[in-house]
Amino acid sequence: MNSLDLLKIAENARKNAFCEISNYAVGAALITKSGTVYIGTNIEENTIPGLSNCAERVAVQNAISHGDRDFEAIAVVGGYVDDMLDYSITPCGVCRQYILDMCKDVKIITYGKDGEPVIKRIDYYLQDKYELKK
Repeated sequence: MNSLDLLKIAENARKNAFCEISNYAVGAALITKSGTVYIGTNIEENTIPGLSNCAERVAVQNAISHGDRDFEAIAVVGGYVDDMLDYSITPCGVCRQYILDMCKDVKIITYGKDGEPVIKRIDYYLQDKYELKK
């Protein structure tokens, strides 16, 4: 399975997002080294927002709950409901930490601005990119 295939699965998963608070639907597709794909969507909780879950974490938890812990890549797509995909999406800070803790070597696949797959590792998102002025 190639990166574009995994992104398409994530797009399909995104249709199941429960995002009544933000109206921003996210889908994730996690492929294991054995080739099994687990999906996740963001699930927002109205009463206690801290109980909400991001698509990436749901996909990882889905895989782990099925006994799979050997991950290859995770594709992430998102955008406002009934709108085009947001090609600037990246895992949020909580998901970055979760990926670092649970599946450090996984490839993270998103769409680039040109609509082509972009593949990065978690280290890329954790780099110090900005230097504060003194």
